[in-house]
Order: sequence, then structure tokens, then C-alpha cells
Amino acid sequence: MNSSGGCEENTWASCVHQASTGHVVHLVCGRSSAVDAYKGRHPGVTVHHVDEMVWNISPVDDIRACRVLAQLFERLKADVIHTHSSKAGILGRAAAKLAGVPARIHGVHILPFDNVSSGEKLVYLAVEHMAAFVTDHFIHVSEGTKAAYRSAAVGQSVPHSVVRSGMEVEKFKGASWPEDWSQLVGETHPQHKPSVVLMMAALEKRKRHAEFIQEFAKLSSPDDRIRVLFAGSGPEEGNLQQLIDRLNVGDRVRLLGHRSDPQCLVALSDVSVLCSLREGLPRVIVQSLAGGKPAVVSPFPGIEEIVTHDKNGIVAQSTEAEDVVRETMALIRNPERLAKYTAGAENASVDAWSFASMFSQLDAAYALCLSNPDVKSRLRKAATRRRPLPAPSAANHLI
Repeated sequence: MNSSGGCEENTWASCVHQASTGHVVHLVCGRSSAVDAYKGRHPGVTVHHVDEMVWNISPVDDIRACRVLAQLFERLKADVIHTHSSKAGILGRAAAKLAGVPARIHGVHILPFDNVSSGEKLVYLAVEHMAAFVTDHFIHVSEGTKAAYRSAAVGQSVPHSVVRSGMEVEKFKGASWPEDWSQLVGETHPQHKPSVVLMMAALEKRKRHAEFIQEFAKLSSPDDRIRVLFAGSGPEEGNLQQLIDRLNVGDRVRLLGHRSDPQCLVALSDVSVLCSLREGLPRVIVQSLAGGKPAVVSPFPGIEEIVTHDKNGIVAQSTEAEDVVRETMALIRNPERLAKYTAGAENASVDAWSFASMFSQLDAAYALCLSNPDVKSRLRKAATRRRPLPAPSAANHLI
């Protein structure tokens, strides 16, 4: 749970929704989480920091984390555990099973076994299959991830629902340029604004900013009136700035850091791009289309749910980041084609990604899970165990 990011925003919104509808909600975060950004943020959501839960595979920490989580779940008398992200999803479901939590739900935001080596894929799939045995329901962010799990036969015996990631889509419609737009693009007159390529993504290797910059440096020149803006923060920031300086593209490529005005950046842009190794259904692409701007993306599973190739954007033919750059440059340099895709983006429907729609879909998925006979039986048994014993009667004292 970082302080920004699509998965984090989605998870937090889900917690607030559940708390607002009368449930007791606890959010459990791992070592690298920005806990202070969430503690006390909503009176109905209690935040717990489990230092033993780490992102990297660590047998010692992982065993400790599973034990600590199980003890926490027992202490909280949890009825439902809903896990998010791959690593935390494994630990959380295992701990929930150990603690006897009646209902165990896993949220799939990304495919852990997509675009990895053959060996890694075998390992990840084996672990996912094992975790599926203690999972009562899977919730996916897209039909694409659901189909991939079904194709890999993960969780064949339990239901899989799709709950699209909610966001404030309305604020992207008709947004204004950011106040510092001239500093971002190096131009003072609006009519002379250069073409702007926007990537909103955490600065981490999986997003492949470096590959994008290297290919852009090959295909562009200082005379090109094109600016590439990277909005986001992350561990690769220093390395990326060094790469920009070494390739001498600082006049065309800018690292903006974390921005609180993504809707304004979309308004300033001409096209959004994303070339990550793995994604669920990228929220930033939905936001781009909500703002009426086309997108050029890698062929993520399920991306066709929002990007219609050759209508409101381009889905690259290969998973190589360089393909996204080449397609983007060709589009920027073809005003008629760009205008066609922009019109397509302006007419794209994004209502299915509103918060109201997400909450409705989430409630339906929970209801389906809790109606499962096995889950209902476990809930009854858990309630019986927790029920206080009746006070002794006088006859009992005599005995």
C-alpha cells in the first residue's frame, strides 16, 4: 500500500465502501507500505502494519508473516479475508486458512505468471494452484485476467467474478491543462504547444521506462516538437534521470514525479502510452480515454475491453516496449490518424469504471461468495464458537 497507485486506490476505496455500509474493516499492510498515509484516514478502517510481510521472496520472513497474520486474523475474529496482490495474496490466504477464517477471497490485479521466464511461470503457477485450494472466490479487474486464470486451470472449482477498478472518471472529462504546463513542455504560447506523449506509471522496472527512453532517443531528434512526460515516482527515478542525461534527451523527456493532477496531465497530452511487462487492466488508460485522449499500449490480457485497435488507440503487435514507441511516434507524426483516434477516444464509454459501478460489482461478488454452502457452514460454525456461554444457573451451582 504505497501512497499512490491504481491498485492502492482501488483497495482503499473498497475498504471505505465496506466500512460505509456498516462492516468492520481492517486493512493489513506489509513492510514497504506508506502506512501513515492511511492510518486515521477513515474512522471505519483500522490499519495494521505487519513488518514481516515483505515484497521479495524470503522464506524466514514469509513463515513469520504467515504466523503473525494468522494470529491477527484470530484476534480480530475475521469473517472474510480479501487479499490483494500476488505475494500478499499467497500469505494472506494461507494465514486465513490456518486461522479458520470462514470466507477467503483473492483479488487479481495483475497476472503473476505473464511475461516471465518458463521456469518462473512454472513456479508461479504451482503456487497459485496451491493457493486456489484455500480460496473461495476470485475477483478480477478484467475479463482478460479471468480468462487467463481459467485457461491455466487455476481455481476451477470456485467462482470467478470481474469487478472493474473504480475511479473518478468524471473529473477527466473536460479537465484543464495544469497551471505549470509551460514549464512541463518548454513553451509559453498555447498555440505552439508541442505534441505531448504521457506515461503515468510508477517508476519501476516492470513499467519499462528505460526501454521506452532508449528507443525514443533513436527515433527522435532535438528538432522534433515532441515531449515525453513521465508522471510517477519510484525506485528507478535516479537510474532513469541518469539515462536521460546520458542520451542527451532532457530537452524532450521529463520526469515529473508524483502528481496530484492526473486529469490535467491527460488534458495536456495528445496520447497516453503504457508498455509494462505485466498489467491487469490499466486504470491510467481508462483515465486517458475518459479525458478524450487515445492510447498506445502493449497487448495486455483483456486490454481490448477498453482500447479498440485502430479506433481509439493502438494495441502493439508484440510485447516489446520498443513496439509501443514506434507506434507512438508514427501516430504523433500522422495528424489525420491522430485526429481519428482522438475522436474515437472522446466517444469511448468508461462508465463501467466508475466507483459506483465498482461498488455494485463488488457487493455482488461478496454476496455470491457468502451464499456458497461451504462458506455459509463455516460462518455458522465460527459464530457458534464465538457465542458467549450462558451464565451458570442455580441448579448448575448445586451440581
